[in-house]
Amino acid sequence: MKAADGENVLLRRLIILAACFFVAILIAGAAAMWIGGFFEPMSRESFLAQSVAQNLIGFIGSSLVFAWIVSNRPIAFVGLSEPVSWRPFAGVVIAYLIGIPFLNQLIYYNNQMHLPAAMEGIETYMRQMEDSAAEVTKIILSSTSAGGLISGVLIVGLLTGIGEEMLFRGALQRTLTAYAPMRQWSIWVAATIFSAVHMQFFGFFPRLLLGAFFGYILYSTGSLWPGIFAHALNNSLVIVTAWIASRNPDSGLIADEWGVETAGFPWQAILSLTVLIVFFKYCYNYFFNGKERKYLC
Repeated sequence: MKAADGENVLLRRLIILAACFFVAILIAGAAAMWIGGFFEPMSRESFLAQSVAQNLIGFIGSSLVFAWIVSNRPIAFVGLSEPVSWRPFAGVVIAYLIGIPFLNQLIYYNNQMHLPAAMEGIETYMRQMEDSAAEVTKIILSSTSAGGLISGVLIVGLLTGIGEEMLFRGALQRTLTAYAPMRQWSIWVAATIFSAVHMQFFGFFPRLLLGAFFGYILYSTGSLWPGIFAHALNNSLVIVTAWIASRNPDSGLIADEWGVETAGFPWQAILSLTVLIVFFKYCYNYFFNGKERKYLC
């Protein structure tokens, strides 16, 4: 395929993906409003119902329709049919446990960032958006019942993990990867868009690194499932620890506070990052590299 032809294919597919996503989000928004009418406004049930509509229609639906349009093997296109061993899943758990202090410290630093004085109005607006998102998260994490825990893990953990990975990695990253000149950049482009779409600037960099990690897993294994597992694990850990903390405030189990140093030297984060680098350097191939990388055109 000539370079110009490849660029045309890439542009055409990106336009199709954007159109599928735009239409699906409109439908998901309408569905969420209709479903939300059965619940109290600003309630946990209302937000979970909106999340279900957004993920099933907006993310999963748009990804499958897009893949069906551009490929005669839509499930394979998004990386759901590639066989995968136990190793990537074990590698995800190990990497995540090692990296928690570093990631949490980065979350803390990102949240403390300030824009230049000339951009004070923009920062105020961003903080308001951040506070609104935090309020929604607080409501979702407010349940202390067993049913609340299960619904949180299934919807915010598993379903969100499937939906976001299918759209940003399975559809977007795989589309970029199929265009050879973009192959090395596809992971970071998709991760940047993934983080930006959340519209939370004060959590942008940790989410960017997580998105890149999910992207490298897909790039190396050819399968979307380990990335879905990693995404669901990250979300579910927050759900589970918040649930335990809400039932027992003295438990100290608040996932995003583990290893965070707010005043002194962040030695736990530095140690975490160092061990994580060593793990990736010497163990990445064993846990994550598949026999071959497949680029579906």
